[in-house]
Amino acid sequence: MNTVTLEKVQKPANSSFCAVAYRNVYFAAPLHIHPEYELILIEEGTGLTFVGDTVRKMLPGDFMLIGRNLPHLWLSADEYYEKNTNLMSGSVYSQFNTDIFPTENAKLPEFDSIRMILNKSQRGLLFIGKEQQIVQDRFRKLPTYDSFTRLIELYNILYELSTKCEYIFLTSDLYRGSQAVDENDVILKRAYEYMNKNYQENVTLEDIAKYVGMNPSALCRYYKKNTGKTLFEYLAELRISYAVKLLMNRNISINRVAYDCGYNNLSHFNRQFKEITSKTPSEYCKLLSLEGSLISD
Repeated sequence: MNTVTLEKVQKPANSSFCAVAYRNVYFAAPLHIHPEYELILIEEGTGLTFVGDTVRKMLPGDFMLIGRNLPHLWLSADEYYEKNTNLMSGSVYSQFNTDIFPTENAKLPEFDSIRMILNKSQRGLLFIGKEQQIVQDRFRKLPTYDSFTRLIELYNILYELSTKCEYIFLTSDLYRGSQAVDENDVILKRAYEYMNKNYQENVTLEDIAKYVGMNPSALCRYYKKNTGKTLFEYLAELRISYAVKLLMNRNISINRVAYDCGYNNLSHFNRQFKEITSKTPSEYCKLLSLEGSLISD
């Protein structure tokens, strides 16, 4: 059974974050999450971009900032998987944690705009307009620099994006997603770890609390206080995010999608799907069909 993959980001030995120029026939990573932020520029290739609860057409020049633990997938169009194709896909991306910033950055006003845009990236951001095209030119050079220059240039790029560039959100207005987790918060990290691995099963509050090592009621209060939502709100968002990905495969029935996402009741699945995405599963399938026809045109 397919699952949302928890990706282990590999950093160079002499660097606190990664900056990579990627090139392959198609984008190979499955639907995945990771605790790092990701800044990515699509250089080559077409298909669909999946971020959180939303699917949109993917094109070269898409410049995106993806928040921590936000499910995402770059799905190449069908022709990229054909045998003997001459097509290629490529991107430049950087994945980084907040530990690349000074320890006291929360007290430094120079980082205010960067903190703001990182917070907004929890809904996924697509940069638009002329200014971001200038930043793209700087960003595609990032993997070529030595480690110190690369860090300083990433600061500059994030600052330029946060102060000079326009953007649109990649997820819907109703999407709440997982909030960024303090890496030192063991309770939230273990709660997310359990839900991310087991959301396709019949997860109970007692299961999560046992894994975390905490009283169920106390865990509920702690989670709500620190994330602004309940454990089961996040679990529903995770399940529906995966459902959107499965609906891309038009050979799978909506009933099967609901089952594979951990739902034994179709009406409950339909209700949560519409609450989170603002569309029913059937309406979303129609949207995917429209996107597919746009790509083939």
